[in-house]
Amino acid sequence: MIATGADTNVDPGGWLSRIRWIVRSPNPLGDACMSLPAVRALKRANPAIRLTVACRENIAPLWESCESVESVVPFSKGLSPLAVGRLIRTAGSFDAGLLFPNSFRSALELRLGGVRRLAGYAGHQRGFLLKLAVPERREEMDSRHDVHRYLDLVYAFGVRPASLEETLALPPAPTPVPAEPAEIHLGLCPGAEFGNAKRYPVERYARAVTLLRERYPGIRFRVSIFGSPAERGIGEELAGLLAEPRVNRAGETTIAGLVEELRSCHFLATNDTGTMHLAAALGVPTVAIFGSTEPALTAPVGTVHRVIREKVDCSPCFLRECPVDYRCMLRIEPERVTDEMEALLASNRSRRDTNS
Repeated sequence: MIATGADTNVDPGGWLSRIRWIVRSPNPLGDACMSLPAVRALKRANPAIRLTVACRENIAPLWESCESVESVVPFSKGLSPLAVGRLIRTAGSFDAGLLFPNSFRSALELRLGGVRRLAGYAGHQRGFLLKLAVPERREEMDSRHDVHRYLDLVYAFGVRPASLEETLALPPAPTPVPAEPAEIHLGLCPGAEFGNAKRYPVERYARAVTLLRERYPGIRFRVSIFGSPAERGIGEELAGLLAEPRVNRAGETTIAGLVEELRSCHFLATNDTGTMHLAAALGVPTVAIFGSTEPALTAPVGTVHRVIREKVDCSPCFLRECPVDYRCMLRIEPERVTDEMEALLASNRSRRDTNS
């Protein structure tokens, strides 16, 4: 679990007294999910705050599903900062703006949108555009979860969530595992747009699922495969290795559709992907397999998830393609993935019994 500070709001600079806020979302889905705790902590600090989020249109459904957000300003990827600024002006006037991306462009977009009081990290020569330039804690950047990078920005206003757990999952709650399930809906996310170094081999995913079915012959495991349009082929390859029932949904869902389908999953097995972070944000228990990246920085946040990582001398390399022998992934046997899925299944059944 990621620790947080005490629940005290001291509001240096009077930021929390500002009512109409606009937040510039990170662009990648996973990063947007990891910024959710900061947005929800800001809203909890002053429930009178009215939050608008400016974001790429593909992730707008994520923010529309966040109960802390009142409205969303979506924009397409190719729009200029001036065009984004016009959209923001059309949405209304804002007392304050919070920048999650540490980029000059994001600050320019909001300033062109008429937002004069901006807070964000001080990088990329944009300090003159900010009212509050927050210094990055660079000494901890290699060991500190990315969720904290976003929380640090609202900490600068004096915000302290009472518990990070309270700021994580988006309502409503995901599908619980029955005490004696006849069917389990298992999600799989075998791709990773970042590159092959983050992808656990599809034949090993297939073997792990086959072993799980063999261990629980009385349960019908219904498998849904998720991914982007670029990962459609990976999904087809995995589907061809799995027995029925299974369906390849890679490339067929919008973010809004993916949200609904993930909510119906009892758990998800995945690489380090945006879908992993979305599942975690929805409270869906997750088995996350890490290769070239570092789980200390980007693991799914929460106590219901399990991380598989084989620490080798060259990891984390953060490379898109492995220049050696893919050892960080190939040393993870399918049986280990099955063991973690089985443990997750058992722990969530136990949690259901405890809470019933």
